[in-house]
Amino acid sequence: MDFVKNDDELAFIIAHEMSHTILQHGAEQMSHSRIFDIISIALSLIIWSMVPYDTGSIFTEKIAENMQEYFFSLPYERVLEKEADIVGMILSAKACFDVRNNSQFWHRMNDLNEENEMPEFLSTHPSNINRARDLEDFLPQALKIRDECNCYKLPEKKFIKVLNDQ
Repeated sequence: MDFVKNDDELAFIIAHEMSHTILQHGAEQMSHSRIFDIISIALSLIIWSMVPYDTGSIFTEKIAENMQEYFFSLPYERVLEKEADIVGMILSAKACFDVRNNSQFWHRMNDLNEENEMPEFLSTHPSNINRARDLEDFLPQALKIRDECNCYKLPEKKFIKVLNDQ
């Protein structure tokens, strides 16, 4: 909680997590796991046909698992995270929160974890900097949605109220 600078950022984070439920990402992942299983079996068969030895079956399974993980599962999970970021921003905008600084949270996360951040292709989540860019790209649409909800007009310069100072 110390990392969140204001109510608007907290609202975005909660809206992001709510988005996973609203979009039924858990059920979607379960249904896609069947597809991934079929792909894994197909990859195992292809690799096993090239190396048809019993001792090679262990390695074949591991190779098929890794191929499935890096080429199908991880990219798919990153898509779900990006979708939850956008829908979370929409929910925040519709709830009349100030969505202009949502990307700043990810810039701070990037600054904090820049040295230790895992390469995006190995992660279930987009990189912090890509998440910030995606939110910045979506900002004009989010502000339009916010205006359509008859929310109060945002001040020109954002006054940031730190949660710890309340």
